[in-house]
Amino acid sequence: MRGPLLAMLLIAQPMAAQGRDWPPGDRALLGDFTRIIAVATSVDRVFAVTPSALLVYVPGQRRWEGPYLPREEDAFRDVHLALVDPLDGGLWLVTRSGWFRFDPAIRLWEGGTVPGLVADAALDQDNPAGGLFLRIGGGWYSAGRGGVALPAVAPRRPLRPATVEDAIRSNPAIQASSASLNITSRVRDLRFLSAARASAFAGQGWYLGTSGAGLVYFADTAGLPELLTFGLPSERVSAVYAGLGGVWAATDRSAVADPALTFIQQQFGEFHWYQGPRATGLPFVAARRMVGMGSALWLATDNGVVRYLPREDEATRFAGGGSLPDSRVYDIAQRQGQLVVATAHGIASYRDSTGFVRLASGFVDQALAVALSGDTVWVGTTIGLFAALPGEEDLLQPTALGEALSTRVPVVDITWRGDTLVALNEDRLLWRDPTSGRFTQGPRLGDALGRLHTVVNGRTGLYLAGERGVGFARLNTPIVRPLTTPGDLPGRVTDIAVDEDYLWVATVRGLVRFSLEVLR
Repeated sequence: MRGPLLAMLLIAQPMAAQGRDWPPGDRALLGDFTRIIAVATSVDRVFAVTPSALLVYVPGQRRWEGPYLPREEDAFRDVHLALVDPLDGGLWLVTRSGWFRFDPAIRLWEGGTVPGLVADAALDQDNPAGGLFLRIGGGWYSAGRGGVALPAVAPRRPLRPATVEDAIRSNPAIQASSASLNITSRVRDLRFLSAARASAFAGQGWYLGTSGAGLVYFADTAGLPELLTFGLPSERVSAVYAGLGGVWAATDRSAVADPALTFIQQQFGEFHWYQGPRATGLPFVAARRMVGMGSALWLATDNGVVRYLPREDEATRFAGGGSLPDSRVYDIAQRQGQLVVATAHGIASYRDSTGFVRLASGFVDQALAVALSGDTVWVGTTIGLFAALPGEEDLLQPTALGEALSTRVPVVDITWRGDTLVALNEDRLLWRDPTSGRFTQGPRLGDALGRLHTVVNGRTGLYLAGERGVGFARLNTPIVRPLTTPGDLPGRVTDIAVDEDYLWVATVRGLVRFSLEVLR
C-alpha cells in the first residue's frame, strides 16, 4: 500500500512572488494586464488574475497592490477559476490539472497537481478548513494549505466561483455594455471573461474581467462600467519619461492594440491610458523618445513629432517635408522652453511663436541624438559629436575634440551631468570638461549590456542602457551590477528614465521599475 499512497500525495512546489526571487520593492514588472482570466473577492480585496500576473485591488482605499509574478512565466496561462479562502483570505487558483495558492500576508506562492484534468472545483461551506476541493473524473481531491492533495469526499455545501452569466442575470445592463469599453482599444474583440460579486464592505455590484480592458466594476444600479486600470494596454514599450506628475510610457501599435500613452503614479496607485481622440487615435506606429514641456508630452516617432496634451486629449503631428527635415525622428530634447529634434535628414528646433525651424540647413545627413546648451545644439551623428551654432549652415566639430581623440564613431545619445556634456558611443562614454573645453574618452564598458543606446543622468551617477540590459556607472568607471535579459529583464531594452527613487526600463515585453539602491 505504500506505493499507491505515496502516488496520491501530491506535494506542492513553493513559488517565488517575483521572478528570480526579487523582492517586490526592488523590482516590479508592468505588462499588458488587459486580459483578466479569473476574479475573486474577499471582504476587503479584489484579486484579478492575468495570464502572467496576479493583481490585487483594495476598493476601500482605491489603490492597487502587486503585480505578483510566479516563478514560471507561463504558470497562469490555463488558470480559469479563483476562490478566496474564508479562513485566512488566501487565494486559490484552479488550473486544468492542479492549483496555485497565494498568501497575501507573506506573499508566498504554493502549487501542485492532481492526476487528471480538473472537472470541478469548490470550497466547502460546512468544512472551511478543508481547503480546495477538486473533482477529477468521478472522484474528489482536497488540496490543503501544506501543498498536499488527498482523496476526499465531495463537498457537502460547495461554494463555487461566480460566472459572467450570474452577473448578467443580476444586472442585464452588463451584457449591452461591452461596446462602451472600446475606448480602451479599437482593435481587440472585447468580451467579459470572469466575474466575482463585490463584498458588502466594498459596495454591492460586480467585478468583471475582460479580454481587452482589464478589470471593470459594475454597481448594481449602473448601466456603464467603471474602468479599474492597472498596467499597460499592450506590452511593447518604446519610450519612457519621468515627469508631469508621474511616469509616462509609450506603447507601439501592434496586431491587437493601438499605440497608447500610459500615466503611472510612482507607487502604482494610479494608472491612466491615453489613446488620443476616438476617431483618429495617436498618429504613429512606434515612438522612440519622449520629453515633457509645460503641460504637453512631445514624442519622437516614426511618423514625425507628436505633441500630446493629456488634459485635452489632443494630439498634433508635425511631419517632414517642411521645416521638419524628415518624418523619421530619432531623438528629442528640451531645455528652458526650447525643443530640438534629430531626424533622418537633419535637425530642427521648435518655439511656440515660430513652430519648427530647420537648423544648420547644410547638414542633411542622419542625426542620432541632440542636446541643448544656450544657443548651441549638440548633435550626435554617425561619424561623431558635432555642434550647430547660430548663423552656421553646417555642423562644426570642436577643435579640442577633433585633435584629441579618434572619434569618428556613432554618438547615439547625449545628456548633461550638471554642466558637463556627456555623449554615448556604442561601447563607451565621452565627456567635455566645462572649464577647459577638453574632451575625455572613458574606458570600454564591456559587452554585458550589448550595444549601448541610452544614457540618463541620476543623482549619484549615470544610468546606461543597451539592447540586453541596464547598469549604473560614473564618468570613468565600469558598469556596476548590470541587470540583463533574460532573468532581470523580460526582453530587449528600448529606453530608460530615472526619478528620485526608481529606474524605469522600457522593454519590448513590458516596463520594469527598479529601486535605485539595486543598481548602486
